[in-house]
Amino acid sequence: MSDGKSKPTSVLQHIESALYVINQLCIGFVTIWVSWTCLRQDLSGIRLHAWLVTFGFVFLMAEGMMCFYDGSWLTVRYSRKYKTAFHVVLQILGGGMGVAGCLIQLIRDDWSISVTLHARLGFAAFVLCLISLLSGLVAFLARCLSRTISPLVNKTFHVVLSFAAFVIAMMAQFYGYTQTGIFRGQGQDFVVLMQVVTMVLMVLTSIGAIKSLYQKIGSLAS
Repeated sequence: MSDGKSKPTSVLQHIESALYVINQLCIGFVTIWVSWTCLRQDLSGIRLHAWLVTFGFVFLMAEGMMCFYDGSWLTVRYSRKYKTAFHVVLQILGGGMGVAGCLIQLIRDDWSISVTLHARLGFAAFVLCLISLLSGLVAFLARCLSRTISPLVNKTFHVVLSFAAFVIAMMAQFYGYTQTGIFRGQGQDFVVLMQVVTMVLMVLTSIGAIKSLYQKIGSLAS
């Protein structure tokens, strides 16, 4: 700071930091468990699908969404320029892995969508993720396209799409624990625990996106 003194940490900042740590534990728990379940066997077919979408959506995409989160002690010291760079890289990698995982399953199913809720939600997340990646590219180049598309409008559109894609992907993950065969034998209680942890990380990761969306809608309305 210019006066050489640091601002006192508010109670809200302490709460945000605590929620961030809890979220990181949830993300790590789900990612490690699914990775171990899939990698300890032959990583092909449905297990390759499960690992790609989990590592892409649950780990990389969630971390990318939290780059701008005020309670993120991983990025708090970086300028917005570097946070944006981290966000773009993580979202491209995460979205790419998630899309690849969905494509693998679509090919295995001969491009047909199963009647299960997991499959339908997964396909919706696949479509929204593709559109979100495209809108993110446009948002990244918004200054160059400012004469054609309002940067604020496009960024708001991108946040809405990314948020929707992430939430739907997490819901697909939730149902995937019980509607796919690879998690049988883990125990019903443990599967329920994984579902609860997945919902917790979905809510905690969404905090930053909801705050960003609220601010952007407020800017559009003013």
